[in-house]
Amino acid sequence: MTPRRLTRALLLAGPSAFLAFHLVVALAAACNPWWSFWRHAFSDLGGPEAADPWVYNYGLMLLGALLTLFSLGLLAASRSRGAAFASGLYFTAGIFLALIGAYPSGTRPHTFVSTWFYVQSLLATLALAAALLHEKRRGPGVALLLLGLTPLPLAYLVEALVGWPSVAALEYFGAAFIAAAAVVAVAAHWQHPRMPAGS
Repeated sequence: MTPRRLTRALLLAGPSAFLAFHLVVALAAACNPWWSFWRHAFSDLGGPEAADPWVYNYGLMLLGALLTLFSLGLLAASRSRGAAFASGLYFTAGIFLALIGAYPSGTRPHTFVSTWFYVQSLLATLALAAALLHEKRRGPGVALLLLGLTPLPLAYLVEALVGWPSVAALEYFGAAFIAAAAVVAVAAHWQHPRMPAGS
C-alpha cells in the first residue's frame, strides 16, 4: 500500500467508526431486548444489568481504536501545526472512547470518561476549524467551526423547549455532530499537498 493510500485508509477510519457504532448497538440490543433507544442510555447495554455486556464494551474499544487511527491519518495529511495539534486531540478522544468500554456504566470513572470523550471531540473539531481557517481554507474551516460550536447550545435549547426523550437520544445527537466533523475533515484532507490532483 502506498503512503497516500494508507493515509486515506486511516482517514476513512473516522467516519467508519460512526457507521460501526450502529452495528455494535444493534448486536448489543439484540442481546438485551428490554433496551430502548427512547428510554435508556447507550451505556446501559454495557452496564451491570445487561446480558453479554462485553458486546457493547469491547465494541466501544474497537471504535476508540478506529478514532485513534483516524487521528493518525489526519496527522499524516495535515498541512499545518494547528491541524497536527487537532489530530492529537482526536487521538485523545479515541482513547476516552475506548475507556468508556473499559469503564462501563456502574463503575466510578464512567461518567468522567464518557463526558470527556465528547468534550475532547468538540475541542478537536474547533482546533481543526481554527487551523483550516488559518490556512485560508474557509469552506471546511467554517463548517467545522459550526459543527464544534452548535451542539452544546442546541442541546440545551432542545432540553429547555421539549426535553430529550432519553440519554441515548442526547448521546446520538452529539455523536452525529462528531461524525459530521470527521466527514468534513476527511474531505478537507483527502488531497494531501504532495498528492497529484488526479490521484
